[in-house]
Parts: sequence; C-alpha cells; structure tokens
Amino acid sequence: MNYISRQRSSNVRGSGFGAGANCPFIYLTLMLLLLLSAVPAWSQDNATITGLVTDPSGAVVPNGSITLTNNATNQSRETVSNAAGSYRFANVGVGTYTMTVVAQGFQKYSKTGIVVNVAQTLEQDAVLAVGSQAQTVTVTADALQVQTETSEVSTLISGTQVEQLATNGRNITSLAALGLGVSNTLPAFGGVNALTSANGISFNGTRSTHNVYMIDGGEQNDRGCGGCFMNLPSQDAIAQFQTLDSNYKPDYGIGSGGTILMVLKSGSKDYHGEVYEFNRNTAYNANDWFLNQGGKPRSKFQLNIPGGNIGGPLWIPHVYNENRNRTFFFWNEEWRRLIQGSAPSAQNAILASNFPTPGQDLAYTVPKKSDGTPYAAPIVPVTGDPAKLAIYAADGLTPNTAFPTNIDGTYRIPANVIDQNAVLQLNAGTFPKPNFNNGTQYIASIPQPTQVREDIVRIDHAINSKYQLMGHYLHDTLAQNYFPPLWGNSTYPTVGTAMNNPSFSAVIKLTQTYSPNLLNETAFLYSGNKITLTPLDGPGGGSFVKPTGWNATSFFPDENNRMNRLPEVQLQGSPLNVTWSPSYYPWKNGYEGFQYRDDISWTKGRHQFKFGAGWLHTYKNQELQYNTNGVTTFNSSNFSGDSYINYVLGMASTYSQLEYLAGKHWVNNNYAGYVNDDWHVSPRLVLNLGLRYDGLPHAFERYDKFSNFVAEDYDRTQGYPLNTADGTLKPAALSTFADTGSEQFYLNGIREAGVGGFPRGNVRNHYYTFQPRIGWAWDVTGNGKTVFRGGYGLFWERIQGNDVYNAALNPPFAYIPSATNVYFSNPNTSVLTGATTLNHFPSNITNIRYDYNAPGTANYSMGIQREIAPSIIAVVQYVGSDGFSQNNDRQINTLPLSNFDTTTTGTDPLNPYWDRQQVA
Repeated sequence: MNYISRQRSSNVRGSGFGAGANCPFIYLTLMLLLLLSAVPAWSQDNATITGLVTDPSGAVVPNGSITLTNNATNQSRETVSNAAGSYRFANVGVGTYTMTVVAQGFQKYSKTGIVVNVAQTLEQDAVLAVGSQAQTVTVTADALQVQTETSEVSTLISGTQVEQLATNGRNITSLAALGLGVSNTLPAFGGVNALTSANGISFNGTRSTHNVYMIDGGEQNDRGCGGCFMNLPSQDAIAQFQTLDSNYKPDYGIGSGGTILMVLKSGSKDYHGEVYEFNRNTAYNANDWFLNQGGKPRSKFQLNIPGGNIGGPLWIPHVYNENRNRTFFFWNEEWRRLIQGSAPSAQNAILASNFPTPGQDLAYTVPKKSDGTPYAAPIVPVTGDPAKLAIYAADGLTPNTAFPTNIDGTYRIPANVIDQNAVLQLNAGTFPKPNFNNGTQYIASIPQPTQVREDIVRIDHAINSKYQLMGHYLHDTLAQNYFPPLWGNSTYPTVGTAMNNPSFSAVIKLTQTYSPNLLNETAFLYSGNKITLTPLDGPGGGSFVKPTGWNATSFFPDENNRMNRLPEVQLQGSPLNVTWSPSYYPWKNGYEGFQYRDDISWTKGRHQFKFGAGWLHTYKNQELQYNTNGVTTFNSSNFSGDSYINYVLGMASTYSQLEYLAGKHWVNNNYAGYVNDDWHVSPRLVLNLGLRYDGLPHAFERYDKFSNFVAEDYDRTQGYPLNTADGTLKPAALSTFADTGSEQFYLNGIREAGVGGFPRGNVRNHYYTFQPRIGWAWDVTGNGKTVFRGGYGLFWERIQGNDVYNAALNPPFAYIPSATNVYFSNPNTSVLTGATTLNHFPSNITNIRYDYNAPGTANYSMGIQREIAPSIIAVVQYVGSDGFSQNNDRQINTLPLSNFDTTTTGTDPLNPYWDRQQVA
C-alpha cells in the first residue's frame, strides 16, 4: 500500500501596524540612548559604488560634484571625481539610489534605480554630455550587471526574494544552499531556532564547520559547536541575504569556508508595517508506514509563526526630525510555536516476558534473529568470586553451562543471582516494552514542543552629513524539548532533554566621512548565547531518577551526581545492541563574543585602498561533558554470552565515571589586520590586490586548568609506573592535584598549562597566518557586457574549540577512572575474583598535537560573465579549493592486541609499539 504525504500550510499577511505582547518603545528608547552615547562604530553594509566620470570622447572629467541619494530616506552623500576622473562611495547601505553628477561645461547627469547589495562593489560610470547644467540627462541603471570591479564569487538573494522563496518552516539557512558551487546535507525541515538548526552547507568543497554567519557585520558563530550559529532572524526582518563563496576580499576573514551575510531591514521616510501568520499542520498527512503498522497515530507536526513589524522615521511633529530624514527605526517581533513528534524508528526491544520482577526468578525467552533462529542460550558465567560461587551451589548452577530450562523451554535465571538494582532500573520505564513487530520492537513518536520569541530593533541615525550611526539589537528566547536526549546516544525516547537557549546580537556602527576621498568606519559587534540542558522524564512514565530501594554504589559520592540520575547502560552485541541514557545533563554553558574593528577607505588616483584592523575576544564558560552518573557496558562477548542477561546478572564489562562536572572558562583572542587595493589599471582592467593577517592563538583556560600529553616530554627512564607486587602506582611516578588532594595521577608526559613555560593553550602557536588575495576583472569588449575574471585567495581557519573541550577531560583537572569486569551495583568489586579493588584504569587522554598548525584553505577561480540582455547574465565559472592542516580526530595509541609481542619493536614497557604510535 502506498501512502501519500500531504502538507497544508498558509502564510497570511496584512498591511498595517504590527502589534506585540510587549511595547517596542522600551527597546527603541534604550537603543537610541545607547547609540547617541556610543563610541564610534563600524560600517553600514560594506558596499561600494565606484566609477569613472568622462566626457563623450572618453577623456576623464575631474572635480565633478557627485551626489548619491537614498530613495527610501532622502539622505544624501557627496563626493567629487579626482584628477583621474574616478570617484568612490564606500560604506553604502543596501537600497535603491539616485546619483547625480554636475560639472562645469556639461549637462547635469542623473542615474536612477541604482540597486546596492550587501558587500557589493558596483561600477556606475557617468558619461557627461556637453551643454548647460540647466539641462539634465537621465538614465536608468540596469538591475543586474556583470561584475567588472571584483573577482569574488558570491550569490545574492534580495529581500523580496527572501520573503517569497518557499523555505521549509521559514528557516533562512536553506537560502545559503541556493548558490553556485554549494552542496549541502540539510534535512527537509531544519527547525525554527538557530543553535540546533542543520548547518551542513559546503562551499566549493570546504568544510561546513568553517563557514561564518554574520548579521549586519556581527559574527553569529558559536565557536566550538561544529559550525553552529546563535541567532535565526525572521525572514520578514531580512533586507538581503548574500553568500560570499570564494575569493572574497580581505576585509572578511577568520573563516576558511563561505561567509553568509544577512542584513536587517531599516526604516524609511514613510511608515510601513505588516502583520502575518504562517502555519503548517500535518493533520491531513498520511501516517508514517511503521507507525501505521504499529497502530500508532501519525507524528504530530504543528507550526504557527505569527508576527509583525513596523518601520519608518522617528518623528515628533514640529519638534524633531520634521523632514523625516535623520532618524529611522525598524522593529520586528515574531513567535514560533512548533510541536513536532520525535522521529519514529523501530528499535529492538526487550521482550515483555523478559522484564524481571523484584525478588523473583526470571523465565528468560531467548530472542530470535531476523532469520527466525534463536540466539545462543545464556550460560552461567565463570567466576572466581567465592560469594558468587556459593550462590551458584545453592541454586544448583554450574559455571560455563547453560542456565536450567523450564517446562515451556524458557531459561530459569534464579532470583539469587539477579542484580536487584538492575531490576529497579528496568522497571523504572527506562527500557520500553515492545509495541511493534510481533512484540519484538518499540516505536513511538513523542511530541516535542518548541517555543521561540524573537525581538529585533534597528535604528539608523544621521548625526549630520558626515557622521551616520546605526545599530541593532536582536534577542531570541528558546524553550525546546527533545526525545531521546539532545546530543546523546540513547536509543529510546523514554527520557528526554529540556533546552533553554536565550541568544543575543548587538551591533553599533559609525561612518565618518572626513573628505570626499577618505572615510572611516568603526564598529562594536557583540553576540552571545546561554544553554541549559535538563533531563526530562518520558511521557510514558519513564524516569531518569534512581528509584526507591536503589543501593548501588559508584566510584564517587552521590552528591556529585546531580539530580540523582540512573547510570547509563549500554547493551553491546547480541541480542539487542541498544543504549539507555539521560546523558551528562543537567549541564550548562555560555558563549560571548566581543569584536572591535576599524576600517579606512581612501581613494588616491586610480587606487582605491581599504585598510582595517580588529580584535575579537570570545569566552566560553562550559561544564565538562561526561557522565557523573556512570556509564556501564554489558558485552555479549563475555560472561553469559548475552548482553541483556549480563545486565540482569549485574556483571559489567566496563564501568567509567566522571568525578565532577566542573566548569571550565575558555578564552580566545584573535587579532586581524588587512590592506586591499582595487587598482584601476585602465578603464577596462581592475586588479584586486589584498593581504590579510589573522593572529590565531589557541584558546586557553582562564585559570590554567588544562593539560596535554606531549610525546617528546615522555620520560622513558621512569619505567613501568606500577609496583609488580601489588599493582599500585609507584610514588615517584605520581603527582597530586592540589585542588582536591585526594587523587593521585601518573603524569609522565602530561604537561600542565602555564607550568614550567608550557603554553597556556597547550600547543605551540603559529603566527605565520598571512593571507594574500589576488584577483582581476577585465572588460573584454570595453562596453561593460563581457568580463573575464578570476583570482586566488588564501584563508586560515580559527580553531572551532571542540579540541580544547574534549581535552578538558585530561588529568589532573578531570578524573574519569574506569574498571573492567566489575559488578553493576559495586564497580569497586571484581566479578572475576570478588575482591575489592581500587586498581582502576586511569582516565583516557585526548591529545592535541603540540605543533599545531592552523587549518588553511586555498581558493581559486576563473570564469566569464556575459550580459545576454538587460538584467540577464550568463556565467561560466570554475572554482576550486585545496585544504591543508585540517583537523583530524583519530585513535593514535591503539595496540595490536592480536600480536602483542614486546620484542617486536620499541623499548618502552608500557607500549612496545610506541615508535609506531607517537603520531600526534
């Protein structure tokens, strides 16, 4: 039977003034006060209009007076053509403009309909006709023209297109996938909030985690979240959306992938507003096939996005801004309400009859394979534990033989050998009972509510003709539930996660025009977000809290385990191979980035220079990421030969636990500077010559609670660290962590940040990160209709942050002991001997290569653009990229246990294969 999925959605709009739950005037007032008292700030939208003023013979016309007027606001800027006849308007905001040129002995020239896009360099030449200035020659600019000023590869989506393009769920991230040379792994529906939105977009083969997202020039990346961004602005608040795909100019950097630019709408001289409602509902959808087979209702999907906005002049009649050309505002408020069922997936489940009852024998039915044959019968585990052997004898059990069978063919697991804590956990609704596929699998779709409220305010203010100020404030609030837990490994949706994630963006910019050929742009840019993750009980009664009667012990005190959570259980191998876990939550972190930058635009003859420098300071306060509730694995390769029965018996293959979910304070500083020259060699040839430098030192922990293993510092003369008599660590090989004084660590080769001259970031920083950018644009025919363009650019990548977050679990600043072959209810007791032992394996180590090169990418392109008809451009372009020194996570110290021969190579008794394994 075929099922056809249908979706019903609507997007209802109305003109008028938007209304919100809270009055926007508070935000407007605060923002206005902030702007008027602010230090100078950065550029508007980083666009440039340039061109050449000539007479009909092609001779240049110097000292022509040029005025550029924004049609929406009536604000004007003025410049003059220099001795080479060239002019330049730098730092132009997106919009539609009219340009006039007046020169002695020539008719007045007027060009209308000049559309300016974000980060665009637009050529607008003016050919003056001889005559009186009382006469005016008016021409209309083409809406689309070939790129004769730059070699960059980019894709623009206008504000009208942003509103009208059908993005699934109004998630504008999917717009970035529309560019040439862009590939993606985006799902059909990407969500309604930023942090958990899919971001798998690759520009010309570069890594998706290396993309940079910007709103009004302010970076939105949460470094260390694998390419995550923090704010997802409403489609109705976006004026333009552009991607810089390759070979873009050096005023953009700190990223080696694509740069995604979003510009918020601004107010105009007239008031404009709208209210809207977008909704989508799957009430008319066909059911998922598996849910339908299991007799379950269709997955719920209800999305409602009401909102509204208003923009215009900040005007008080007869008091302020009488001409409506000084101060403008735009305000947008939107709510997003989504109820989406968790993805239905049929998972193998414990047979209902195999759930044990407290204090009773278990009649165990061996599950069957997909071919109908049963798995192997469970055997009585071999053990040297005298207490366990006495229980075996009392129950008539013989080690290494199958458990006795009942009359009905089931296997009897006596109550005396069953771990009653495992029984409590199994009956706490953790592992679900089957409801699908003849009682062998479990399937469910749990409603997951998401609520987002977004407030956006933008102010544009003309202090005078030479100083223009703008700023925005964006705030997203988020409350969202997930089943199974977010970023976890749990198989079943019987426990979930509640995420709260407020995020912020603020930009303050000032443009200062000092002369017709000199403009300065200064900016303060801020972004940040907070994440709080809390475990949730499942809607079917599943609980993550230890039930009444629980008496199992662990490595560390119960108070270290927040919310008294049950341990994670992994059943590895036959017959199930599944995991239950509430993850390491409750957990929290916070990220904030502060960027200060200044840019200067200067025109000199045929050279259009731009210089800039900036400092980006970020910090991330984040707790460690490992289970303080313990992680227990039960493997089918040992004991009973059945992973589930091993769990019931409480015989664990491994157990590990983090001592304490400590908070770390990560700091990162990036320093940038660049110079660029758009050299108009001739009216037909432009060279883009640039050089950028990004100083990218490694992130460090504010209080130096950070360590790294350095192979070169490993002292082989220390010999084996264990005393052969009792297996304890040799005192000479120990170091004690002063903060606790209780644990001792073997730190041979482990270096601590800031100690003995070791770098705070645990790696050797490299500062050779210069980035040349070279390009050309050649007007082949001289009429501006065919251009041959290309270039080369080098880009360095700021480290994402996940390397330091993973290495934060290294000793001595974190302690994750592990043990093998121990009891579930007491991991300090050996299953093999019954002896109490503290002889745990030490913590794992995440090693960061000490000689740490910054990841880099080289971009290059070549192509032709041809104007086929007005506003119709054909493009043939080749774009390539080469990556080097890219991050590569791998296991470097795995021993070939199948051929463990200490005489084969190496002299280190700890690792005879050391010489082969010291790859960093």
